[in-house]
Amino acid sequence: MPARKTESRIPENLQPSDLGEATVASGGKCALVSFVTSPLIINRENVYVVFITDGGLATQAASYEWTVAESTGPPKFEASAVGEFFYTPRSLGSLGIAVRILDAGATEQAKLTMTQEVAPTNAALEALMSEATEKPGPSAGDPEILRELINQHNLYYQNVTLQTPEAGDGFKRFVFSMIYDGASQRSLEERKQHMDQLALSLNEGTVDFGTIGSQAAGVSGIRPLLLSMIVPDMLAWTFLPQDANHRALAVAQLLQSLTALDENKRIDLCNIVRFPKSNITFCGRILETLRNNYFNTTSFDDVLTGMSGVRAQWITDQYHQGPITRSS
Repeated sequence: MPARKTESRIPENLQPSDLGEATVASGGKCALVSFVTSPLIINRENVYVVFITDGGLATQAASYEWTVAESTGPPKFEASAVGEFFYTPRSLGSLGIAVRILDAGATEQAKLTMTQEVAPTNAALEALMSEATEKPGPSAGDPEILRELINQHNLYYQNVTLQTPEAGDGFKRFVFSMIYDGASQRSLEERKQHMDQLALSLNEGTVDFGTIGSQAAGVSGIRPLLLSMIVPDMLAWTFLPQDANHRALAVAQLLQSLTALDENKRIDLCNIVRFPKSNITFCGRILETLRNNYFNTTSFDDVLTGMSGVRAQWITDQYHQGPITRSS
């Protein structure tokens, strides 16, 4: 089958490296993107995606042949009908991955390779969680969520920056709290299934994009509907009525507009929320946009600490259900 629509383009104004660790073919016809940037973590699943942005190559692509070589053991081979591959490393050290894009006659049309390192789980985190279980009182948090975020996405949220810089670490703390909250809403497997549904709405049209686009997606729980209001040339920023009935009508109208967006724009929204790196980056942009629209003279440090956290809770609520018109 030709390359799927969701693997046919990189989101506009982004590069493959904005989605994750990336290797781009000479000539730029295709790219391999890893969800997790090296080092990978032993015994934790990673996802690799092949983007084919050249129309001719995308039409020729019929299957993908994956080869993984770890530091120990023989190479592993696997074929897939689509340009997406899930792999869990079992050995510490180096991991090499190669993917051949084959045509209907099994002739290689392109090849991409990537070398990554595989590291042990974060020892400091394991010690902290072990200590927390031995003491009464509040725990350190959900162990599996913390393992995912700190072992695999730490680099991403640590590097999120404000578009208009300010002093203090309130912004990064707020971003982490939203990622933790988003990851808490669904298990990793549930997030994967939801993302499959979002992809199906585009690749096969068997799911309504408007319905699935109103729901939280990816590690930060971003709603594509809200995301479309901050990505250029999509939907305009729209404040929703406070009245629940009027708000429901306004949301329904916005979802119609979301569904009516050009297909390439809907594919871009899907891929932004699909990859942890871009998902986390745009989580930060949404929070900054919400802060600017509601409390534009307040720093994120003050958003978190001032007024007993009321402003932070308001922004969190709008992230999940808004933006709702705020009473003066």
